Amino acid sequence: MIEYQINFLGDKFVKNETKHKLMREHHIENEFVELWLENGIIYEVFKPKISIIDINSAKEIVAARLKISNGIVRPIFIDMTDVTRIEKETRVYFATSESTQLLSAGALLVKNPIIRSIVNFSFIFEHPRFTVKAFTNKEKALKWLELFKQSSNLN
Repeated sequence: MIEYQINFLGDKFVKNETKHKLMREHHIENEFVELWLENGIIYEVFKPKISIIDINSAKEIVAARLKISNGIVRPIFIDMTDVTRIEKETRVYFATSESTQLLSAGALLVKNPIIRSIVNFSFIFEHPRFTVKAFTNKEKALKWLELFKQSSNLN
């Protein structure tokens, strides 16, 4: 049985299916991702229909993330389990100071250990400007990010 809670936001009622959604702050959604801030961590979840990330979508995603950050350095959890390809130009952009500003660390959730190994190995050559690690387990990724909340003075 699903328990519903009703929130009053402005002049409309919003029905939430879980308490999890109640904990979200600063929610932004576009055609590529859903982003929100929860417990000091930015969540960036790619929509299921997005399998390829190009430079234009990357720039839109970064702009939305910067709004969520609200000028504070924070860790980010990125669920990219349905993403199959990131174009080379986009990978280079994701490693720039423009793209990585206000990030203390990044945990990428991927589908399987082979992809995780490839992603982690690619960081040796891409040289991200902050600590990034790929995971196949969401709970382990979030636990790892907790270390970077403290280093960002976030509690």
